[in-house]
Amino acid sequence: MTPLTNPNAAVLLSRVSTGEQADSGLGLEAQRASMAAFCEREGLEVVGAFEDAGVSGRAPLDERAGLVAALAALVEKRAGVLLVSKLDRVARDPLLLLTIEKTVKASGAKLVSVEGEGTGSDDPSSIFMRRILAAVGEMEANLVSARTKAALAAKKTRGERVGRPPKGFAVRGGKLVRGENWGTVRRALVLRFDEKQKLGVVAAEMGVLVPAASRLCRRWGSVEAFDAFTRDVDAGLLD
Repeated sequence: MTPLTNPNAAVLLSRVSTGEQADSGLGLEAQRASMAAFCEREGLEVVGAFEDAGVSGRAPLDERAGLVAALAALVEKRAGVLLVSKLDRVARDPLLLLTIEKTVKASGAKLVSVEGEGTGSDDPSSIFMRRILAAVGEMEANLVSARTKAALAAKKTRGERVGRPPKGFAVRGGKLVRGENWGTVRRALVLRFDEKQKLGVVAAEMGVLVPAASRLCRRWGSVEAFDAFTRDVDAGLLD
């Protein structure tokens, strides 16, 4: 009888949580390298590779385009393994991680971590280890959030800008300025609002997924709004 899934076929998933990591690719490259080495060592064939770049591990599924695509690929390719470098690359929310684990299992596959982390089997001790590590991942995420809030409060006290700047802009010396991608962002907005192009065209221009392009367009609403914001930035009226 032909098995529903191929236990030697693997779909790879990687994730980093900040825009800086996503742009540099450092975190993603390290994850891909560890998974590639694992596949070679274990004799797994890679049938798909997906990533969530600059996405929080606590983000809901509708904001995890890479994860959703990986789950779909498991079914389409009849792969038996969803491989990650560490479990917290899947999610830092224990409930979400459990939901994904059950979804993977329902498709006839298994979630495997390069680090092990109790993913080798479903015996009681392995399941217990996975639950403990999920709780640890949530705690680490909460600690990062607390440290970030404290750092932002300190910056605000010093009179520096807090929060991530809008797409197309950057913070240098505590001040808001045009970013290196300013021209790309403006061109994308022109395509959408002046030339009435579809979001797929805008996304391709920016080199991002359609949901990200949609968020950008909703953020600005028009080219005129973006230009007005730029004038204020250039005049030093925003910090």
